[in-house]
Amino acid sequence: MKMGCQRLIVAAGMKCWVPVLAVLVASALAGSPAGAQGGGGRHAISLGGAPKYPQGFRHFDYADPAAKKGGTLVLPGDGGYDTLNPFSLKGRSAFLLENLVFESLTERSQDEPFTEYGLLAEFIEPSADGLSLTYRLNPKARFSDGRPVTAEDVVFSFTVLRSPAASPFFRYYYQDIQAVEALDRLTVRLRFAGKNRELAMIAGQLPILPKHIYGAKDFGEGFVRAAVGSGPYRVKEFDFGKFIRYERNPEHWARALNLNVGRYNFNEILVKYYRDETVRLEGLKAGEFDYLSVNVAKQWAVDVKGDKWNNGWLVKEELKHSNNAGIQGFAFNLRRPIFQDRRVRKALALAFDFEWSNRTLFYGQYVPSHSFFSNSDLAARGLPSPAELKLLAPLRKQIPPEVFAEAVDVLGKNLGGERERLRESLRLLREAGWRVKDGALTDTATGQPLRFTVTLVQPAFQRVVEPYLNQLRKLGVQADMKVVDDAVYQRLMDTKDFDMVVHSFPESQSPGNEQREYWGSAAADQEASRNVIGIKNPAVDALVEKIVAAENRADLVTATQALDRVLWHEHYVVPQWYINSHRVTYWNKLRHPARLPLYYTPFSWLAYWWVDPAQAQALEAAIQANRPLGR
Repeated sequence: MKMGCQRLIVAAGMKCWVPVLAVLVASALAGSPAGAQGGGGRHAISLGGAPKYPQGFRHFDYADPAAKKGGTLVLPGDGGYDTLNPFSLKGRSAFLLENLVFESLTERSQDEPFTEYGLLAEFIEPSADGLSLTYRLNPKARFSDGRPVTAEDVVFSFTVLRSPAASPFFRYYYQDIQAVEALDRLTVRLRFAGKNRELAMIAGQLPILPKHIYGAKDFGEGFVRAAVGSGPYRVKEFDFGKFIRYERNPEHWARALNLNVGRYNFNEILVKYYRDETVRLEGLKAGEFDYLSVNVAKQWAVDVKGDKWNNGWLVKEELKHSNNAGIQGFAFNLRRPIFQDRRVRKALALAFDFEWSNRTLFYGQYVPSHSFFSNSDLAARGLPSPAELKLLAPLRKQIPPEVFAEAVDVLGKNLGGERERLRESLRLLREAGWRVKDGALTDTATGQPLRFTVTLVQPAFQRVVEPYLNQLRKLGVQADMKVVDDAVYQRLMDTKDFDMVVHSFPESQSPGNEQREYWGSAAADQEASRNVIGIKNPAVDALVEKIVAAENRADLVTATQALDRVLWHEHYVVPQWYINSHRVTYWNKLRHPARLPLYYTPFSWLAYWWVDPAQAQALEAAIQANRPLGR
């Protein structure tokens, strides 16, 4: 499960502050009271037993209660932004805006994959029949203007965010919530269209907006001048496309809440926008900002080094994680007729030489993608299990025969080297009715050449795409690439007006309702939906519903592995790679807790960092004296 457009992990890198990893409710809906409290309310709901942290816990284990408050954190933004509305279909909102300014009913811990704790909601109560959920709001909860958060604000938020005024993501994600009603000033009840155990968790992830600010005007226009929420920060000043400055709200209602101990330590967070990765790295070296998450292997291996690192002024660190890697790849647009034959897609995928790219371009830093759910127990392994076959057998006529006969593994692993893979590509293309004519791969039925463009938003990706295009040219494919700016790229993605893009499909530890928008037929023709590929496959739809309806972890894993097999053997993307660590570099005045979370992004973890005043002074003295830090 993923929340909100700003929390996607896209090909350009991590774009979120708090990753909302998906979670399910186990006994919370159908049995033992995991996290039950006196009076019927629960402080948390969890999959598979009691939450790790009991009611009244002091702080999360990965938080440092001794973290110092103060200072300014300066971060780089990517490209630009043109709106203060992170929930609208129109425009691109400022980096971190949704996660710093707004809050949700619940908050997940980053060392449990399937548990969420009450934030705006003090207590949570699922009904015994699993058809409704009641939240009791924390009476201390306030928006940044001092007005209390009420049940009417929750009702308003569900209503407006599921309306055409907001991103269609919310309508898909919450489509099974039938009604939302305020029972009194602090109590709200959600009614579900049917039993969907995931809803008890994801309902709490909805951002809560102040009705008195946004309820009496056009939803989009309401954000022109200001963004008002209940979160730990407020927007202090901004200049569209150039910068945005957040200030910590000293009166934040939840500043002493156990969920926030050791968190949100910077007095201000300033985001400066850069349009080029090289310029961004040079800006770090020049001290224009404090912290950089590096997503380009060449930068990490070649450029993130030098005197400033040797002197200890800058730190270079790899932070291990256990995140589900999902899949990144060259995504086909099935709305284009040339990509509608699965054999053509497989042929084009086999032409990508990952081993050469990893060795030559990436300095051996990556692992080849071998699943749509890489780096997790949700990835299909070997041949289908008996439990998977029960789901797949009724769909046999609708899915590739390889689903039953071939393991999900690195594409072309058993074919040998480059020549063997290209030879198999040509065989598949001939089988699909394509022949090389005058040097161009041509459809024998229509006489049209196989021609397409790879659209990029990151100039740095050209070095990855060019070798792939060279391989395709050996097959007679007339492929090229183009780089566009952020605004153009966003519009092309919203309208699905592209042939092929580099895209990441992020996944959580527990997939659910969001799979409908990733792969579901109903989302294929919806503007701005996350069905980037344009998949309309009834077998995929059926397996997605099995995931949504899973009654326990075992059923969820089985359904996800079955879906993985179908997605993989349909060859909807040209698989690329993943890495099980975050690569970060920062000025040596920042500190972070000794214990890492398990499931996090670089920016969700950064919420627990702080500026060490003594270290900042020592660093400044070392820079002024042009000497190594600590001498």
